[in-house]
Amino acid sequence: MSGQHPQQPGPYSSYPPSQQGMGYPHQGPPSQQGYPQGHPAQQGYPNPPQQQYQSFPPGPPGQQPPPMMAPPGAGGPYPSYNPQQGPMPSRPSPGYDPTFLAPGTASKEAEVLRKAMKGFGTDEKALIRVLTSTTDPNRMALIRHTYERMHNRSLTKDLKSETSGCFETILVSLATGPLESDITYLHDAMSGLGTNETGLNDVLLGRSNADLAAIQRAYRDKYHKSLLDDIKGELSGKTERFFEMLLNARRPERGTPFDPRGIETDVRELHRVTAGKVGTDEVAVFGIFMNSSDERLNVLAGEFERMYHVSLEKVIRGEFSGHLEDALVTMLRVARDPVSFHGATLKECFFGSDGVNEKRLIYWTVRLHWNPEYFARVKGTMGGNLRALVKNYVSGGDFEDAMMAVCSH
Repeated sequence: MSGQHPQQPGPYSSYPPSQQGMGYPHQGPPSQQGYPQGHPAQQGYPNPPQQQYQSFPPGPPGQQPPPMMAPPGAGGPYPSYNPQQGPMPSRPSPGYDPTFLAPGTASKEAEVLRKAMKGFGTDEKALIRVLTSTTDPNRMALIRHTYERMHNRSLTKDLKSETSGCFETILVSLATGPLESDITYLHDAMSGLGTNETGLNDVLLGRSNADLAAIQRAYRDKYHKSLLDDIKGELSGKTERFFEMLLNARRPERGTPFDPRGIETDVRELHRVTAGKVGTDEVAVFGIFMNSSDERLNVLAGEFERMYHVSLEKVIRGEFSGHLEDALVTMLRVARDPVSFHGATLKECFFGSDGVNEKRLIYWTVRLHWNPEYFARVKGTMGGNLRALVKNYVSGGDFEDAMMAVCSH
């Protein structure tokens, strides 16, 4: 970092207090590989205590993101662990270990699904009822595998042959679970002419390191290509570099302790490489963002505004444009208040420049429904009117019925 400044620990408050996130699992502090030289590594503290800002020294206890950890004993070592890459990661979120199925039996659900698609005609209501009957992705995996074992058929293929359009998309998204939905959405974002940059941001920003690693491995398993290589084929320059750093999956997790004595130094460096010079050192900005947990990034933004009387988001918008501007602003907003951010994202799906973005609406609604407690809080930021929006803006019929069922959780 350029410049030496007194590093006195201070009571840096959040800006505003960072809110609960999507509930991805906490991990130990990651190593600092893959970032520009000159940016200091984060302080590492194993097994952080549960508190809102796990700074150094520890602050008062507070709320943490709702846990979405798999049950004890859930799943195997997915993704694989290389001790040369840093500390052992936590387990992925439920649904991000494809080797794990929920305990119990799902023969009844498998039979109802087969009956609904067998012979002439399709019982759409039965499909909706079964596929929206659980918010546990591991339970859905059990239903899917039981169907395939009992009937020697692919549930996904049967759904695609019996349904179409947005109704097909939402049922397949429910049946395949969150990990498959992520990689399908990513692949579609890079298929055809142009790149759906918003789609890349939707899937990859605000994710835990374990889930990012799981997404990359599942993408390679399905498409026999590296996700990073595909992204490099779609992007270029500094935007490509940003996503390369992101996919290193080394960013400190939400809840990782940090030493507040480094805040002022990073704030001054952010100003120096953006508003404080002609041109922008984009990679230096990436390094500070990627080396900061959500809590630390939120504190940085607050201290930046206190010192320079302008918001960090406004500076980012002035120094960056296009995809990079959107990505960095997304990181800031998720760090500040993920619940409100995801509520605003759902609203955007209804009121885009071309009307309702049904594909994006399906992705976000199904993804959020796998965490019903968090989904309820997101819907609360919308005035509890998500179902009203679906009723007013989604075309009727089976697709609307399926959307209403998902939004009811």
